[in-house]
Amino acid sequence: MARNTLIALLLAGLIATPALAARLYKWVDERGNVSYQDRPPPEGRGRVEEKNLRDGTGGDSGNPAAAEAAARAPVMLYMVPRCNPCDAARLYLKKRGVPFTEINVSEKNPQAQEEMRKKVGQLSVPTITVGGKVMQGYVESLLAGELDQAGYPKADEKPDAETPEGAPAQ
Repeated sequence: MARNTLIALLLAGLIATPALAARLYKWVDERGNVSYQDRPPPEGRGRVEEKNLRDGTGGDSGNPAAAEAAARAPVMLYMVPRCNPCDAARLYLKKRGVPFTEINVSEKNPQAQEEMRKKVGQLSVPTITVGGKVMQGYVESLLAGELDQAGYPKADEKPDAETPEGAPAQ
């Protein structure tokens, strides 16, 4: 009986742990092993997905319309660290509540570089895919149009969108 109680407590702790962390990182290493951690992996450890558990960005936005659009036309952001256009694209996707996968294609991650070459034909950052559409570089109006066409809700259509202080409610 005590053994079953210990197992139940361990399982409860494992289930609750990600909820306490602000971010959850998932990555696949060179051997195909999947790992979930509350810290990012060392550089060059394969494809990495990041989810902010507090605001829902980076994975599931919590918006059913965004989840439907993501199932039809998933969004991928190919990026490198210290890249201002990459940061701007990431910020726009988060602001709009778009679930996306971020893939670091720096020289420390040859596996991700090869995946990108196969999928989009060349290495150029930022590169954003919305379903089968490929955009190289970041132009907000073009990305907005592709997201609209794919059925992603606009930033003001997010269910938990807040009106800035002092601005009239829409």
